[in-house]
Amino acid sequence: MNGGSLLSQYVTPYATYLLKAVQGFQSQGFSVYAISIQNEPQNSNPTYPTCTMSVDIEGQIGTTLRSLLNNNSLSSVKIVGYEHNWDNAGTYPVQLMSSYGSAFSGAAFHCYAGSVGNQDQLHNAYPSKEIYFTECSGTIGSDWWSDIKWYIDNLWVGSLEHNARSGLMWNIALDGNGNPKTPGTNSCGGPGCRAIVTVNSDGSYSFNQEFYSMAQASKAIIPKDPGGPFGQRIGVSVGGSLNWALRVGAYVTGRVSSSDWLRYSIVVLNWNDNASSSWNPQPVKTTIEFRGMQATYTFPVGVTTLWWFAPATGSNAREINVQTYSNGTNTTMAI
Repeated sequence: MNGGSLLSQYVTPYATYLLKAVQGFQSQGFSVYAISIQNEPQNSNPTYPTCTMSVDIEGQIGTTLRSLLNNNSLSSVKIVGYEHNWDNAGTYPVQLMSSYGSAFSGAAFHCYAGSVGNQDQLHNAYPSKEIYFTECSGTIGSDWWSDIKWYIDNLWVGSLEHNARSGLMWNIALDGNGNPKTPGTNSCGGPGCRAIVTVNSDGSYSFNQEFYSMAQASKAIIPKDPGGPFGQRIGVSVGGSLNWALRVGAYVTGRVSSSDWLRYSIVVLNWNDNASSSWNPQPVKTTIEFRGMQATYTFPVGVTTLWWFAPATGSNAREINVQTYSNGTNTTMAI
């Protein structure tokens, strides 16, 4: 259906369809973690398949689907609402949780309008509800380093900083022209959308900035042990005269065995490149303090991931302090 909206008489058939989708994946050996009701329910475009859903229609579908899942031994499958841009984070998903919150585990966000900090509007209203960041796309021909900075700042550090539990890009693989795409679409404008990986006609492929930014940040949170937990964000603050030069995310990763030491990680973007005038990258020297011990590291312009291991017990088990300085001037980064 190109454009339009879902009629209320199709709430139950649509929910049943989503149930069958979950069952279909399960029958093929896939364990389904969560399902979203509709991609971008506020997007109505007459040239390609879109379908708007009001808060009430999406809420009714979610309520019906919740019962269907529970009655078919699928109570562990979460239902995620909204799945649209940051700009309306304080309206649609908040209203959805207000009226139909018992059916929904949380809401998901896309990057194409608004700012990542808007995710806090949902979190502040319903702190127990989960937030997922689930879609963003690069544009063919955009600047590599500018994209890296934006992705780290807004997605791989920013979305988690603003209470997201995940970060995803849109397409995994496309060709150099952003194909294949649904007829009638003009996503990302004339240049086309760029995927994480570009696949060429001869079968060769290349990784794009979406891949490299995601891979670099993921090093901080991937499980240390087979079957182990992913990392969890811990607080970070940066102060002093160079606080603008570093963008930092900090994480701790648990272990399968309680006797194994935890892994502490920091993802650091140094964007002090003076790019507004000419390329003149400035490294930033830091002293990382952890439980009374210190290590010195100089962060070059770019993205760096560091990690170390420490026992889970003891005072200040989850606290890190980092001093950054240049030309004898100290700044403080407390994690």
